[in-house]
Amino acid sequence: MTSYREGNARAISVLSDFDFCQRSIKRMFGECGLTGHLAVEYSTVLSTANSINWARLLPQVVYHSSAYLDLIRDGVIKFGEPIDVCVPSGNFGNAMSAVYAKRMGIPIRKVICASNHNRIITDFITTGEYDLRGRPLMLSHSPAIDILKSSNLERFIYHVSNGDGRLVKELFTRLDRQQHFQVPEPLLGRMRQDVAAGWCSEDDCLAAIQSVHTQAGYLMDTHTAVAKVVADRLQDGSCPVVLCSTAHYGKFAPAVFKALQIQNVPEDPLEQLKELGSTVSRPEIHRDMMQCLETSGRRTHTVCQAEYSVLVEEVESMMHDSFLKVM
Repeated sequence: MTSYREGNARAISVLSDFDFCQRSIKRMFGECGLTGHLAVEYSTVLSTANSINWARLLPQVVYHSSAYLDLIRDGVIKFGEPIDVCVPSGNFGNAMSAVYAKRMGIPIRKVICASNHNRIITDFITTGEYDLRGRPLMLSHSPAIDILKSSNLERFIYHVSNGDGRLVKELFTRLDRQQHFQVPEPLLGRMRQDVAAGWCSEDDCLAAIQSVHTQAGYLMDTHTAVAKVVADRLQDGSCPVVLCSTAHYGKFAPAVFKALQIQNVPEDPLEQLKELGSTVSRPEIHRDMMQCLETSGRRTHTVCQAEYSVLVEEVESMMHDSFLKVM
């Protein structure tokens, strides 16, 4: 991913975590001097592909709706019967899209949020307290949900509070300044009508990957495994549960090798993918991706320090290069 640099796309590494990157992006959007400068100099308006942008949630609403229709087509349920949806969740984006699907009419009974051992969403839904005080981010086998500040909870609280923007602003201003907030008990009760939450340890995550592969011949990635573990614990069996498989196992090869207890793992990432491809039948390794990696080779890429000003320079540098190409 970091070696990709084609057309108007560029990838960089940042020596930090997701929370820093998301915080920096939001800061860029909020600085009128920066956005005005980019608009004047490069005729460019900043946007984002992650769930800061509501447009990111729209296709995920379609996924949840499509999953429901697939169950009807396959005879698992009849039209109108409820399902649960379990989503590996860190930033609460995909989970929020399931809430939107429910509000649009898909009979989703519960949206189950599955956390890894960082479990910030699980603790919040359980206690009503969002507490970052003295809470370090812990690395995990499911890095896409290694998140402590879940951006889309602002949207969720806004909806369950009947559009109380003042309350949302008050809560998240307190989170920024004091690193914690507590929602009122009635509001917490309304949140629990839509959402349940649980978390999964690292060992249980790897054990789930091995168990499902042994029993069904299907290889889950680490995030899907987190959802599987939590769904098995929380779902009562009274209706089907859809597991949202949010990534391909090939992105997390070292953890998958560990789960499958495969020894003598190649050090080269490309060779790791080839090894998995020869070991696993379902789902297949993406052939086009493998061909692209083999033909393009490994390219150097930019690695940034965790400094806001450095990220701003990278953004403007990319715009400058693209602007000169157009000119």
